[in-house]
Amino acid sequence: MRFGSRAMFVVAVGWTAMVLGSGCATMREHASNLDLRPCTDGYALTDDGWKLGIRHYRPARPDPSKHPVVLCHGLGLNGTFWTITDNHLPKQLTERGYDVYIVDLRGSGASRRTGPVGHMNSLIRQTFLLEIGAHRWTMDDQALHDVPAILDYVQNETGDDQINWVGHSLGGMLLFPYLELTPENHRIATFVAMGSPAILAEAPERKMLGANRQLRVLLAAISTGRAARMLMFGRPSGLESIDRLYYSAENVDRRTVDRFYGYTLEDPGRGALDQLAHYLEKGHLLSADQKTDYVARLGEIREPTLFIAGDGDVMASRVSCEKTYEAIGSPDKAIISFGKAGGYSHDYGHCDLVWSRNAPREVFPAIADWLDARQATRPSPQSPPSMPSEQRIDANLRPGLKAVPSGQHLGH
Repeated sequence: MRFGSRAMFVVAVGWTAMVLGSGCATMREHASNLDLRPCTDGYALTDDGWKLGIRHYRPARPDPSKHPVVLCHGLGLNGTFWTITDNHLPKQLTERGYDVYIVDLRGSGASRRTGPVGHMNSLIRQTFLLEIGAHRWTMDDQALHDVPAILDYVQNETGDDQINWVGHSLGGMLLFPYLELTPENHRIATFVAMGSPAILAEAPERKMLGANRQLRVLLAAISTGRAARMLMFGRPSGLESIDRLYYSAENVDRRTVDRFYGYTLEDPGRGALDQLAHYLEKGHLLSADQKTDYVARLGEIREPTLFIAGDGDVMASRVSCEKTYEAIGSPDKAIISFGKAGGYSHDYGHCDLVWSRNAPREVFPAIADWLDARQATRPSPQSPPSMPSEQRIDANLRPGLKAVPSGQHLGH
């Protein structure tokens, strides 16, 4: 294609994006189901100039003994990741008395830069065009600026200086550098890492590296997240291998997949993808400048930590999660692998852990039970009697599991 015709093609795509992309954005903002809208109940302000959208799910009967829960999505997604199914994790947690806060990290959902650039990007986000500065932010920025801002917001809302952090994929990986580098790690009461390894069992991860390179090429010209929204209305053949990175088609309802494309996909950010490429190549979570190996300090993390893995996870394998679990220094840690070998209904894929039709019955109660056992010991009508740390067991996470001391594997 000659330069002139290429330029005309880009202009044509841009004008088409202006028309079609605007309709998709409006669909999100005005969805009749509030669970599908961007997070706009409030905004957490970062110290480097971002407003992060927050959605608050309030319990009908708040349990004063329980710290609030933050649910953090992964790279290239937004807060609706947690709520595109009907019986979702926020619902089950609020039924247990938890205040639940869902966040849109920078570059996703309702989050935007402050100032003129933010206003301009709000308009650009109605199109398929790239936002100004979309290539600059990294995973480090999310860990060291977004996480503290979210904690400050929740503390201002609740008066509680501690939270339970539940992160999926990158939303969990962000806690590793945060806990290693912050002097305020006491603010994390508990940490649940769902498909969030800092160590890859096999590296380089060539299949994922190839997908990463292709995505970075596309992001040089067009917003892949907004372009993919059209796929909620129909998907051509040939996407099965890409879909399999996210979920297992046999375990996730078609309506959930449609909502994923229409409401949840975002641009991952080229800076974050560059940093992720180093991780996929070296097998260790590294800082963006590759000068800091976050794996080297995993032993310093002492917060109670639960790892959730899926036996069918292509992005974050069970073995990778196990290696990260073993490296964590917390004296109170556990890991559950969701797969047929452990007696569960199927081998869970990466997003199956949240989206599977069986997750409300198998995964969510396991998380809620583990959190309940590690909350404050003040008497509460909704809290079971607490046990000393050394006597806590995780066997009640799922009926039929053998009782094991805290710190040992579950679900194997």
